[in-house]
Amino acid sequence: MIDNFDKILDQCIDRINNGESIESCLADYPGYSEQLKPLLQAMIATKGSYTFPPREDAKATAKRSFEAAFEKRIQQEKQPRTWLSSIFGKPLAWVALATATAAIIGLYVGLNQAFYPVSPIVPSTNPEGNFVLLISDDVNAIGNFESVNVSITKVGLHSSDTGKWIEFEPEIKEVDLTTVQGEKTLQIWRGDIPVGEYGKVFIYVDDVQGILKEIFQEADQPIEIKLPSNKLQISKSFQIAVGEVTSFVYDLTVIATGNEQSGIRYILKPQAGESGAENNPADNKDKSKQD
Repeated sequence: MIDNFDKILDQCIDRINNGESIESCLADYPGYSEQLKPLLQAMIATKGSYTFPPREDAKATAKRSFEAAFEKRIQQEKQPRTWLSSIFGKPLAWVALATATAAIIGLYVGLNQAFYPVSPIVPSTNPEGNFVLLISDDVNAIGNFESVNVSITKVGLHSSDTGKWIEFEPEIKEVDLTTVQGEKTLQIWRGDIPVGEYGKVFIYVDDVQGILKEIFQEADQPIEIKLPSNKLQISKSFQIAVGEVTSFVYDLTVIATGNEQSGIRYILKPQAGESGAENNPADNKDKSKQD
């Protein structure tokens, strides 16, 4: 039982790190939702304040500690209860477990290395900067729409070398994905960021508004396009090198789910397979400006 729960917890943590919500994980594992929810909430809370990459030995220690705590919890549930423990035992047990697990999850995400918050680096824009961020759309259900306007409030980059974050507001905050289909791109920010290795790119999406083509709906009204999370993540390594300009294409796609009987829903998701970086000499004009 512990092995199975441990695997489910790992899968949910990975999914949340890739931009999904707690609710979508709980919906997939209804039998474990009561146990998962406090642990995942603790993980998000600690990860939001601390951004240190985990060591393998720390993750192994955290897992062993969690397994021991969870096994103890199971054994306590099997013990005969007095009238007092029947009234207070289960809630108190879960409070204690959730409190202990918050510390364990902290270790799991690498808090054992240091215990102080890191403020993100905020770079300034520069038309000749060494990093260019572009938005594109992988063609899935985008052909159903007249327009799909995505409001982007912030971008985050994670340094694999230092464990620190870089955050900035895009110069262009709204992108119509119907204008950047396939190989087309739109530059939303350019500036200078520290030289080194990066492993993750986040974009924070405030709103998505889509209008379907007439053939797909009768009224010319906006339709809801769901987000797995307002913070969309792509894990893709890229290098910022001296004397080079790195252009990173962040690919988004609108997919359709369901059918005519149950109703068609549209979801906006990042596409890691279509995203990535390209390096060019700094003295060349970045080709993305032509797109």
